[in-house]
Amino acid sequence: MPAELPNPYQHSRSRYGAVPLHAGFSPDPRTVSGEALGEIEARSIHRKCRGFVSKTPDYLLQSDTAFYQLYVIGRSRSDVVLVVRKPDGSVVCNDNRRGTSDPMIKSSFPIGTTQIWVGVKEEGGRAPYRLGFSEVKWKSSSIPLPEDG
Repeated sequence: MPAELPNPYQHSRSRYGAVPLHAGFSPDPRTVSGEALGEIEARSIHRKCRGFVSKTPDYLLQSDTAFYQLYVIGRSRSDVVLVVRKPDGSVVCNDNRRGTSDPMIKSSFPIGTTQIWVGVKEEGGRAPYRLGFSEVKWKSSSIPLPEDG
């Protein structure tokens, strides 16, 4: 009988908790909040990522259905970055989407746990943010900016 493959994220922690989502979730967009920390270089997660992120992922996206297309959107009054590690180990990162300083990742996501970091440009930096998840084309205003803190 073959042994089950270990889940690399089974004991993974996150700074703010899990966001459970399934295809067709409501309300859309789903938003959560946090504060980005510039503790380590984002390129330590993937060589093409820029900026600085916390040592521990900010959120875990837990999905019991696959997403053909999901938008992950970061909104902040500061210039933040997104780093996403999918259950298969692949990493996607984004600094700015065209015409704005808000990062966005539009991708398919398999069933499982995805690690998400929201980072900053400078080591030691901090920035309040809102993180949004959407299955539909969205407008910037659909994800509110964080309150000044």
